[in-house]
Amino acid sequence: MKTFTLTQLLAINIYAGMGLERNQQSSAQEPPTVTMTTGQGKSMTLTMQELPHSRGYQYCELVFNYGQKGSDIYSTSPLARADLDWWNTLDLDALAKEFGAESVYKNGPQWWSMDEVGVMASQPVSVAGVEMVFGAHLPPGTLKIAKYTIFSPAKFQNLTWERGKPVYQLVDPDGHVYVLQGHKVPESQLATLGEKFADLPEGWQYRVRSLEEDLEMKLTPNAPIPSVQDEFDQIYIRIPE
Repeated sequence: MKTFTLTQLLAINIYAGMGLERNQQSSAQEPPTVTMTTGQGKSMTLTMQELPHSRGYQYCELVFNYGQKGSDIYSTSPLARADLDWWNTLDLDALAKEFGAESVYKNGPQWWSMDEVGVMASQPVSVAGVEMVFGAHLPPGTLKIAKYTIFSPAKFQNLTWERGKPVYQLVDPDGHVYVLQGHKVPESQLATLGEKFADLPEGWQYRVRSLEEDLEMKLTPNAPIPSVQDEFDQIYIRIPE
């Protein structure tokens, strides 16, 4: 079974991709527009799509592997919550053949941990009868970053965690704090997740905090923020200091 580290994605939207053009709008108030070439050679236009009330929103991603051409990421978020009946009966071999990919892999289901999220995404695309959005074309090797290794995905993304609500964090040996973005462990288990880590490196710690004020991040490719993935394939992003 292949293990994915989606710079999600979701780490989503790496800008070292092949065939990429980025056009920032002249006004800082307007969302960016990105044109990206897929593994199929199709041109896709991505815009910022906001999802309010995203905490606990369950979604699924599919990774289309094109070998040395890289990989494409398709997601059900922000269009609709995950349809697990559809998800569990997907014919991945048929999908790979339809999209001209070497293989297709599942990433998820998973949940957003923040209260509002904005991601770059295409207009809806039909994938096995369900509408998904194209979110990124990743260069070869992007999905092989080791666990607990710091990486800095360059992307447009808006994130908000509201005050008074729990956040789940990793703290590295230097005191840098990383907040969980998307989780594959059910929310009911996050409070005690620290008891289940088997591979957490020496000097790292997992903790749960309640925010005293809103935590907002507006990411751009010009200022990548360090991120890390844990042994449960969950991504955390460093809180600016």
